[in-house]
Amino acid sequence: MMLVKGLVRLNALLLVAGGLALVLMALHVSLDAFGKYALSMPIPATLEIVAYYYMPAVVALPLAFVEMRNGHVTVDLLFEMFPPPVQKLVLLLNGLVTAGFLGTLCWLAGREALRKFLINEFMFGEYPIIIWPGRVVFTLGFAFLTLVVVVKLASLLFGVRDPFVSQLPPVDKEDAA
Repeated sequence: MMLVKGLVRLNALLLVAGGLALVLMALHVSLDAFGKYALSMPIPATLEIVAYYYMPAVVALPLAFVEMRNGHVTVDLLFEMFPPPVQKLVLLLNGLVTAGFLGTLCWLAGREALRKFLINEFMFGEYPIIIWPGRVVFTLGFAFLTLVVVVKLASLLFGVRDPFVSQLPPVDKEDAA
């Protein structure tokens, strides 16, 4: 239970960080467009900064929080017709495959991030830009997603359907639509 509370808090911070990256990205691109078309002075390396700094944070950091809320796309057409033991088996198999895939992805991405960190990867251009931090952010986001999936899988094995539901504030259905 304490692990679940800790994950909820940590992933709330990751969600905020991803949201902040989204706001900064929008501001950066807007200022670049204004500078380019109104002043003929674009912000240098905007595309690279967006691609290597903002986008990994926007995409990867909120994923675990979305998984906690069961917000990823699901197709329940046949699942709801299965008897409860078959549903549990399907959820277990899904959790195992998902955790295995995400764990492998994290391991490979982390290995690549470490390799790029050790060589201090940067992009040549008008201004050299260090780009390895985006790889670390991507790995971090997917590592927490993997951890959430593993906790949900373990909870399912021990008879708890979803350990995060009681720890998260309810979603207002009108706001979600």
